[in-house]
Amino acid sequence: MARSGPPAYAWDWFARQRLLWREVRVRLAATEGPVGDRYGALDARPEVLTLLRADYPQDASVRSTVDAVVAELVFLGRTDVPFARLGLRSSPRGLRWWWTALTGEDPDAAPTQPDAGTPPPAQLSLDDLADDGARLAMDEVHEGYGG
Repeated sequence: MARSGPPAYAWDWFARQRLLWREVRVRLAATEGPVGDRYGALDARPEVLTLLRADYPQDASVRSTVDAVVAELVFLGRTDVPFARLGLRSSPRGLRWWWTALTGEDPDAAPTQPDAGTPPPAQLSLDDLADDGARLAMDEVHEGYGG
């Protein structure tokens, strides 16, 4: 699926994520050779996206960079768990396409075994990445305040 390149709706979603396309451009511009030269000369979103759309299906380094940035920044590196465990409710179709391209899992497929008694997963959060020491420090700051 990824070899032919993402469909238009997946690129549209990607283009709206400024953090993503800028990070991809920075990483590609830092590489040696013609790819680095091409992406280093660009700055505007239309230019970057036009080049990415053309290079993604043909250039393995561009494809791997785009895939790595999406995996790291969108899914916080958690591509080894089922999509349902991410807790992304009402996720855009473009985001779901990237998930399928990276993991091979179809997030729209019906679950094999319905879990009627299991509560829905918690929303994916950066708090999951915080260490316990930081959480304890915040609890100490807020201790005695609020209700």
